[in-house]
Amino acid sequence: MTKPKQNLPEEVEIRRAPKIATWAITGAVLGAIAAFVVFLLIPADQRSNENILGFLVLSFGSFGFGLALVFAIAVDLITSRKTKRALAERADQ
Repeated sequence: MTKPKQNLPEEVEIRRAPKIATWAITGAVLGAIAAFVVFLLIPADQRSNENILGFLVLSFGSFGFGLALVFAIAVDLITSRKTKRALAERADQ
């Protein structure tokens, strides 16, 4: 018979990290909302026949997406310096 391994405590790092995809999608949605607001602020007689709303949504959404990614990465870099160490034991399931 083999003896079961003892669960020895291990040192682990604990830190909070932002969910980058969630930040990016939120930025894109906020950019699209800003595009609708800008579109509504353009007087109707000054709008061109092209689909300016589509261009605004694409450009503002992309800008919001990129800006949110930069912000999330900056937050991740700042919070990575605040890691804590703790002892933990593995649980057998």
